[in-house]
Amino acid sequence: MQMPVSKSLCALALFVLGPMAMAQSQPATQPGIAALEQQAQEYLHEQKPQLAIPVYRQIVNLDPANLNARANLGVLLFFQNDYADAIPQMRAALEVKPDLWRIRSLLGIAEKRTGDASAAQTDLSQAFSKLDDIKIKKETGLELVELDSASGRFADALPVVQELEDLVPTDPQIIFVAYEISSQMMDQSVLNMGLAAPDSAEMHMMMAGTLARQGERTAAIAQYRQAIRLNPKLPGAHYELAEQLRTSTDPALIAQAESEFKAAIEVNQYDEKAWLRLGEAVAARGDYKQAQDDYTKALALQPEDSDAKTDLAVALISMNETGKAAALLESAVKDDPTNSIAYYHLSLLYRREGRIEDARKQMDLFLHYKDLKDKLSKVFLNMRTAAGPN
Repeated sequence: MQMPVSKSLCALALFVLGPMAMAQSQPATQPGIAALEQQAQEYLHEQKPQLAIPVYRQIVNLDPANLNARANLGVLLFFQNDYADAIPQMRAALEVKPDLWRIRSLLGIAEKRTGDASAAQTDLSQAFSKLDDIKIKKETGLELVELDSASGRFADALPVVQELEDLVPTDPQIIFVAYEISSQMMDQSVLNMGLAAPDSAEMHMMMAGTLARQGERTAAIAQYRQAIRLNPKLPGAHYELAEQLRTSTDPALIAQAESEFKAAIEVNQYDEKAWLRLGEAVAARGDYKQAQDDYTKALALQPEDSDAKTDLAVALISMNETGKAAALLESAVKDDPTNSIAYYHLSLLYRREGRIEDARKQMDLFLHYKDLKDKLSKVFLNMRTAAGPN
C-alpha cells in the first residue's frame, strides 16, 4: 500500500528551498540567472510554487550545474507529485553535494513511488541514518519499513522500527507499525517452522501461543501438553502451560498450575516468573511462609519486579509483618507507577497507621489505574469478540 506524503514531510519543501536558495553553490555563469533566482524566490514567498517551477527550469537550461536550481526544482516537482521529473533533478543536485540528506530522502520516496525499489532502498537507508529532524526521520523510516515489509525483509525493518520507537515512543502510527512488523515476523516464523519441522515440540509451542492469544484456552492447553510430551525439557513449555491453567475458570485446571510451575523451575532454576507464579499458587492455598520464600527467590533474580514486591508484601501482611510490607509496596510503585494492587494495599496500611490523607491519595491512585486497566481489558475483549473464531 502506497503511503501518502504527510504534512510533516511536506513542510520539508520550504525547509529545503529556503537554505538552498539563500546560498549559491557557485557564481552565476549566464546573464540573467540572478534575476531569475530572485523571481523564483518571490513566487515561493507568495506560495506560488507552480509559477516558480518554470523559472527554475529556465535556470537549469542556462546553467545545468546550478545546485540551487536543481535542488529546488526537484523538491517542487516532488510536491507536485511529478516524481518522474523530480528524480533527475534531485539526482543531479546530489551528484554535486551528496550530503543533502533531506533531498536524498525525497529522492528515495520518489524512486519508491515510480517502482525503482532498489534505488529507493539505497537512498532511504542512507538518508535515514543521517537525518536529525525527528519528523522527517519518522517519515523516511516509515517509507523504508514499508519497502522492507513489502519485500518480506522483516528482519531489516525491525531495527528501523526500534529506532523510531526510541525517537517517538508514544506515536500511535509508530506503535501500530511496530505491532504489524512483529505480527508479520511471527507469522513468517510459524510458516518457516511448519516447513522445517511440522511435528516438532517447538511447532506445537508456536501453535499453542497463537491459540492462547486468540483466547482458545482449551486448544492452547492441548498443544502445550503435546509439546511437553515430545520434549519435557523444552524451555518455556511448562511455564506457558501453567499460565493457561492458572487463568482458567475450572478449579481442576487451576489446581494443576502449581505442579507445572515447579516443573518449569526444574527445567530452569533461573526462571524468575515461574518462581513468582509458584509463590502466588501456594499463597492461594494459604501457605504464606512458602510463598515468601518463592517471592524472595524471584526478587533475587529480578530485584525490580514490582509484582514480586507486591506479592511478597501481601504475604508479609498476612503474617502481620506490616513494617517490611510497607517498604516493599512503596518500592513497588516506584518501579511501576501503574501498579494498582500496590496502591490498594498501601492505602490500607497507611490507614492502619492513621495516615488518612496518604491513604486517600493511594486509594485515588488505585481507582485511577484500576479503571484504566478495566477499560483496556474491555477493549481487548471487544476486539476478540469482533474478530470471532478463525
